[in-house]
Amino acid sequence: MAKSTKRSPSGLLSEAAKKAGRAVKDATKHAVGKTSPRAKSPSGNLSEAAKKAGRAVTDAARSAVGMRRTRVKKSGSK
Repeated sequence: MAKSTKRSPSGLLSEAAKKAGRAVKDATKHAVGKTSPRAKSPSGNLSEAAKKAGRAVTDAARSAVGMRRTRVKKSGSK
């Protein structure tokens, strides 16, 4: 999957929800025995979802305090 381009906390939370849903779907497929060999493991999707949710919470807290969000390009630097 492509690198995350969403930078708002709500966008990150929606991506985290998508990842968590995909993890649940993959886990049920794995339990039934219909996994594809190229699929990411359910635990991998869950860890990515947790990472994105944590970053959303961090960004929301930072913006509430007035700090810059994480993973934002600085203007004017090369």
